[in-house]
Amino acid sequence: MALNSDKITESMAKVAGNRYLTAIRDGMAVIIPVAIVGSFFTLISQLPFAWWTKLIKPLASALATPVSFSIGFMSIYACFAIASHLAATYKIDRTSSGVVAVMVFLTLAIQPGTLTPKLAKLAHITAGSVFPAQNFGAYGLFTCMLSAIGTVEIIRFCRARNWVIKMPKGVPTAVSASFVALIPAAIVIILAWVIREALHFDVNQFLLTVLSPLGHFGKDNFPSVIAPILLNSVFWLFGVHGSAIATPIFWPYWYPNLNANMAAVAHGATAATAPHYMTEQFFQWFVYIGGAGATLALCILLTFFSKSAMGKMMGKVTIIPGLFNINEPIIFGLPLVLNPYFAIPFILAPLAMGVITWLATIMHLVNRTIALVPWTLPGPIGAFMATGFDWRAIILALFNIGVAIVIYWPFFKAWDRNQLKQEQQAAAADAKNSNSAAANTTIDTTSATN
Repeated sequence: MALNSDKITESMAKVAGNRYLTAIRDGMAVIIPVAIVGSFFTLISQLPFAWWTKLIKPLASALATPVSFSIGFMSIYACFAIASHLAATYKIDRTSSGVVAVMVFLTLAIQPGTLTPKLAKLAHITAGSVFPAQNFGAYGLFTCMLSAIGTVEIIRFCRARNWVIKMPKGVPTAVSASFVALIPAAIVIILAWVIREALHFDVNQFLLTVLSPLGHFGKDNFPSVIAPILLNSVFWLFGVHGSAIATPIFWPYWYPNLNANMAAVAHGATAATAPHYMTEQFFQWFVYIGGAGATLALCILLTFFSKSAMGKMMGKVTIIPGLFNINEPIIFGLPLVLNPYFAIPFILAPLAMGVITWLATIMHLVNRTIALVPWTLPGPIGAFMATGFDWRAIILALFNIGVAIVIYWPFFKAWDRNQLKQEQQAAAADAKNSNSAAANTTIDTTSATN
């Protein structure tokens, strides 16, 4: 039985219209400009040329700064924006809601420490309070979403029961809104403090622990192919850096495997006879081509097959970073986060590529990975180098990209068709308003003449 694409589109649109999902999706979109700029700084600093690396070595620290303050602080930006968008749906002051949500997030996710004079001297920085940076970035995204939604709901709860301070008329709107948020802010901030300090409950670690899989998948077997891909893709769909969370779980397995392969080659083995195939490079060059979700395929579709203006624009913006495995611009720009149109291919495409690569490896149709090469290389080139310059790796990488394109195609068409429809409706509405304005001008002119 043929699938009714209109019904699928309608169902996806209803899911996408959920108040919380919409707030999270729109809130994450604020990361677009900083993610794009930060991504290009990453690209510049990681170009795989020895002369270039030597040339920019004195600037390495400076080039890392925009990256640290873009993706590295995404949870703060997202928390404010998610709370702001959700507050707008309730007609609550957006700015005060966002500010309170950020403080709640910081209280729950960031544990200040103290840098002693001795350690400060060794680190060449000033002694005093320090804030671990990890949870400011991807590690804190689940807590930032919880903080934003929880804060706005408590503010709404208090407003519905009139538990607010109302200022007299004549007081500036910004000041009045701040006082309206005072009592709800006190409640939610004190609640966050009690959870973190009085109960000593680490919400961020709790969420990461509950959502983390068992770490024993990392051996040379089929489940070890599937588990990392599923974990990575599912986390990314919720806006959480899947690799940042999933990869450390598997490092104790992947890197000893790669070291064993390198040692075997050093002692006379070939890349074809190396003992292990389950390494990080297995996923990097044959599965995550273009980044998590194998999004290079989607970048190609957007660039060359989009009919909607937004699709064409996103293709132009994301295709170059995608070629170098930088996909934050498309994940947070399209966005792919919590996007029901692309959830299935985002998981299915890398799974299919993983299975194909596993079959090719165990059937000795391609060498095993024996080298750690820069992750910003285009997929086929990186695969060629990582497998000891096996030309078959290029063919496999290109074939996997083709498979991903086929998997993404029907979902891309449904999204592009819906986006084009929205753009046409908006254009028609603008034309109608322009015609109405012109007609009113004509009537006014005629009346004035009479």
